[in-house]
Amino acid sequence: MIFKKKTSHGFTFLISFIIVIFAVMFLATDVHALDISNMYSPLNKKRPLRSKTQYIILHTTEGALNGSLRKVHQFGETHYFVTPTGKVYRIIDRKKIATHAGRSMWNRQTTLDNVSIGIEVVGFHDQDITRAQYTALRQLLRQLKKIYRIKDKNILTHSMVAYGRPNIFHPRKHRGRKKCGMIFSHPDVRKLLGLLPGPKRDPDVAAGRLVVADPDLHRFLYKPPKVLAALKGTKDSSGSRSMVIAQGNNAWRIARDKYDAPSTIYTYPNGKKLRGNEIRKWDSIPVGTRVSFVDEDREQEFEKFLEIGKDGNTVQDLAGNLYADPTTIYFFPDGLIRTGAEMKKSSSLRKLLKNPPKGTRLLVGYIYGGYVQKGRSATRIAGRKWNYPSTFYRMPDGRILNGDNVEKKSIPSGTLIFIMK
Repeated sequence: MIFKKKTSHGFTFLISFIIVIFAVMFLATDVHALDISNMYSPLNKKRPLRSKTQYIILHTTEGALNGSLRKVHQFGETHYFVTPTGKVYRIIDRKKIATHAGRSMWNRQTTLDNVSIGIEVVGFHDQDITRAQYTALRQLLRQLKKIYRIKDKNILTHSMVAYGRPNIFHPRKHRGRKKCGMIFSHPDVRKLLGLLPGPKRDPDVAAGRLVVADPDLHRFLYKPPKVLAALKGTKDSSGSRSMVIAQGNNAWRIARDKYDAPSTIYTYPNGKKLRGNEIRKWDSIPVGTRVSFVDEDREQEFEKFLEIGKDGNTVQDLAGNLYADPTTIYFFPDGLIRTGAEMKKSSSLRKLLKNPPKGTRLLVGYIYGGYVQKGRSATRIAGRKWNYPSTFYRMPDGRILNGDNVEKKSIPSGTLIFIMK
């Protein structure tokens, strides 16, 4: 039996009308699906305005709803928070700086918190999000793209932009510090979010500014599998990891940049427990050691001083190939403070680079601002970044505070200022 196509004007009009009605209904559902309300962080009032907005960075919480929401609310670590039911909370005013990206770089530009909006989605980097989250996130992205005229290529994942400073495992600045948001790089997921495919390469790796520390992650981000396991309800193998030390699964691969943090606990097979900051010989951790985390560290956290004789014996152990860089700062036991670049220029100081005295401390990946003194205020040192969360103050009593935790008129003389690079 042959079915003939009906060509009457009335029938054609009816079909067209029905299609339009369904399209309108779909769009209306999408528009009204954005259930958004305020849950502003206590830090919202202290956060400075961004001078510009160039990127949107997508994150996954890597934890359950309540604990994740409590953390980002306490520390002001995102602009928007998307729950499994599609409910969206405003945590930091979209015009202000949220500390969601931490140490980050894209196309040479660093500290992307200062030029981006962060969206935190409850879920895990290697698992699919809920249908309600897709609907809410798609609508939220549509609105933000329109407001800030952001192109799809500048909607990135935290795993794409995060990088780590040199450490005992990786002597150069490197990608792989975070797997957060990895799933949002896949073309199939981006399509469901109304986005075009993301970038096909990492511009900073291509230019040699960074190296790849996690080849599996890098491959997933820029040469993704055609079929995404997460969309079928299973974890993607490139995102999975064991929390147990084994061959090919060292402390860095498990804990990333938190491997030596006091909040990272190593439980040896014999029951012995050590915190990350108590371990000295990282290549001697026995196979079978289990890694766990006891505290929630804030994303924009001071990355601590490294000490000769404690964290390593040479400047290369501590700073890798950045040992003579302007962003590496040396604090010698006799009170001398110099950057790596200054050390390299002086013949007398170069001797100290080769044989630094025990107790010498290094700070890697920061710009040295110097001391607050009479006639040399914090604003004169750091300019408009004086109250940025990425500006750190070492108070005379030894406390380290973010810029959003200091009062301009209460910064004592003798305070040291560092700005994350």
